[in-house]
Amino acid sequence: MEVLDIFSWLPAKEMSLEQLEKIFEEYFNGTYRGEYTISIETPCNIGKNILNCRAELMEEGKKTGYILKDDKIIALIGYRE
Repeated sequence: MEVLDIFSWLPAKEMSLEQLEKIFEEYFNGTYRGEYTISIETPCNIGKNILNCRAELMEEGKKTGYILKDDKIIALIGYRE
């Protein structure tokens, strides 16, 4: 699995793109034990902006994953297996 794109809705000082990538990679490898929820299924509370980003990634042939905090999407990940 390779992370190719990260869309973040958090300020960089709160969480860097590198940290988001690491969280997603650890989840994918089965080693993540943190406070965030990771999903490869599209959450039901997805907004229009996130839907547009997801559509772009899918048009490029990428799969999508989500990092959530308190049921709120904080990052959209574009990846390939």
